[in-house]
Amino acid sequence: MGGKKFRVPLVVYIAGPVGFTLIESVAQASDFLFDHWPGNDSLAWTDAMKRCAEDYASDDASAAFLIALEGAGISYDRTVEIY
Repeated sequence: MGGKKFRVPLVVYIAGPVGFTLIESVAQASDFLFDHWPGNDSLAWTDAMKRCAEDYASDDASAAFLIALEGAGISYDRTVEIY
């Protein structure tokens, strides 16, 4: 799980002093789902956690992660250039 990178990194906007976090890998997505999720009980959250934990392809994990973000109303941006 840890080494799989997302094809396109994304910025996820979160509450707090920083205001955002960069998600570049399956491991980071899994950590975000576990640490910053409101409720941890939706079907989309469960599917995303499963895809991150069960060694699915990074594209599958990324797609499930985005669906979970959208379902929870969490904003993200895939157009930010990372240098």
